[in-house]
Amino acid sequence: MDFSTVGGELCTETAGGYGKSSVKLVAADRNRHKGKSRYWGSVLFYKHIILGTTVLLILIPLLGLGGMIYKYSRLMEDYQGLLHRTYSLYEAEAVENRRKISEAGRKISLEISGWNDRVGKIPFKVNTDDWNYILVNDWNPLPAAFKPQLDVLDDGHQVDYRIVDDLVKMLSDAKEEGMDLLVCSAYRSYERQADLFGSSIEELMDQGLTYIDAYYKTREQYAVVSYSEHHTGLAVDIVGKSHQMLDERQGRTKEAMWLAENCARYGFILRYPKGKKNVTGIEYESWHFRYVGKEAAEFIDENDLTFEEFLKTAEADQKNMAHPVPD
Repeated sequence: MDFSTVGGELCTETAGGYGKSSVKLVAADRNRHKGKSRYWGSVLFYKHIILGTTVLLILIPLLGLGGMIYKYSRLMEDYQGLLHRTYSLYEAEAVENRRKISEAGRKISLEISGWNDRVGKIPFKVNTDDWNYILVNDWNPLPAAFKPQLDVLDDGHQVDYRIVDDLVKMLSDAKEEGMDLLVCSAYRSYERQADLFGSSIEELMDQGLTYIDAYYKTREQYAVVSYSEHHTGLAVDIVGKSHQMLDERQGRTKEAMWLAENCARYGFILRYPKGKKNVTGIEYESWHFRYVGKEAAEFIDENDLTFEEFLKTAEADQKNMAHPVPD
């Protein structure tokens, strides 16, 4: 007996041909083929096509979205790692700063008598703990619990609510005198400062700088988080609309010169004057103004002091009052 298959089914071949059982199998096979031919092009066939296409249209974007989420998570991990390395590097530098600060403080203290000889006693009461005298620089970070008391200017920038009137008055008076001023930066949150700092490092590294070089280049433009006066809401960067670059040329614009000459009348000082980096820690910035109050601002301006020098003078006055030198 031989065995063969017909239509995929097993058939028994006899000497007289296919038997009855094989006839039934062949008939069933024909019916099955007939059923298959009815499926192709049928409504059910097109339903399956539509269903399969719909599933693919759903799955493909989901798979793409999953890939994007994965890439984003990796980018965020890399970014967080970059920020961590930035802060670690800064902490190492901060240790060195703290080591040097006593020496810097000693030099300032030695010079304070010279300032007092030239300046004399501050003619008004100064409480260095007052809100307008808070000191922020490379060796004086803001306390972790510091919370600025903010208000919103018409242009959307935020500043300490206590300086709004004087700032608006200064901008208004400048406009009346033909100055077209623009506040380009004011209060910055810690998060915003971190974004600016980290983005600057990444951009410089993309240009070919090493991480260390990019870090120090960024430090020339941005302070590390909690070491920026912009966190206080008391500092504003102001430029002329005709030249909005924060560069050396800015100091030669008529707007910058007007501000330098008149800002003290409104309680502001040019925070980082020329030739004072050894005291302030920051190069000359013709656009950065800090609110200290009208009396203090006029005293600082008249005596050509930095904010650090003013506070040291005030501290010296307080010590002299607490421990007067006997005649």
